[in-house]
Amino acid sequence: MMSSNFNEPSLRAQVFNLNTATVSIEQIPCHQMVKPSTPVSELTSVQVSRLTRIYHKVGYVIDEKLSDWLKDFTYDFHPEREIQIWEDIAAVFARYTKSYQLTLTQKREVVRRLIKLVGGEKQEDSVSVELLKLLQQEQADKFFIRPNKQLSLGENLDFRRFAQIYQEYVSRHGVSSDDNKDDLFVALTRLLEYKIPSTKLGIELLEIWEGLVQSESGREQDFNPDDIKDERQKSAKATVVRPGQKRFKRLLIEAYGGCCSITGCSFEPVLEAAHIIPYLGPKTDHPANGLLLRMDIHKLFDAHYLSINPLTNQVEIAPCLKETYYSKLAEQALRLPRSKTARPNRKALEKHYQRFSELADSGKLIQ
Repeated sequence: MMSSNFNEPSLRAQVFNLNTATVSIEQIPCHQMVKPSTPVSELTSVQVSRLTRIYHKVGYVIDEKLSDWLKDFTYDFHPEREIQIWEDIAAVFARYTKSYQLTLTQKREVVRRLIKLVGGEKQEDSVSVELLKLLQQEQADKFFIRPNKQLSLGENLDFRRFAQIYQEYVSRHGVSSDDNKDDLFVALTRLLEYKIPSTKLGIELLEIWEGLVQSESGREQDFNPDDIKDERQKSAKATVVRPGQKRFKRLLIEAYGGCCSITGCSFEPVLEAAHIIPYLGPKTDHPANGLLLRMDIHKLFDAHYLSINPLTNQVEIAPCLKETYYSKLAEQALRLPRSKTARPNRKALEKHYQRFSELADSGKLIQ
């Protein structure tokens, strides 16, 4: 929710149903929105400086002290995202008010409409249409400045897992609907953003999460590279159908904290689920037979231009990559999941590494 005291009648917001683990976008009256009772984030000195610059541009129409306005952002789980939104609002506000002679009341209305637009509310009047175009242009221009804007799990949170862990915790401790759950929600959100827990509550939630993952893996049984048959389904055009691919990727994203297991890249659109033993059916869609890899690393791994030494868990690259951008990956330690059942199967790594060594020694791998 945007930080402002404009008393907006309603805002578009994500509504999460804990019972069904579903999320919907709804227009919610502001008086129904309840913020945490205590701050859940801390602002860095750089963020405070950026917000101060924004305030100098639009603060005179907000009617709120700078100190109070800054404090509003500490109640947000992701203040950086809100700060970026306000930077866009301030930039568009400056451009628009430079083009038109406006009264203070009209300037306040411009900010009010910008807040509605960034909140997803459709406005069809001519002023809002012009503001939306300026806003879209501002965001498009900044794409080249912020190409690696992180997709936080606040946006892509695994709500199914959130609900499972929440329900297990509530059943253990008998938490009622009237109890204050701020600490629980904060700890659970941070955990699912892959922040290492430091409190007793966070550690218990992590244990519940690991128990859920292990029980799911147990139902799949341990991955055994020596017990695999070709069970791939093929379509009429003889192309392989992979019905479990989405689930396989989801398991690996969960296991590796949404980061490439070699580079640490966390931009989900370029992350792929790689099989260590090539896909041969449902049994090979086990997280212990997978690595979460950036798409270019995935291609190199599949083609055996690089592999993981099963004795050291370090990356080894083919000779033809030693004078390329990928040379820095040599001896890079593989990132391992917290859950032991999701860690790469050693036999699978040995099979891949053996083939990599054979091709590297034969000189068949060329640029």
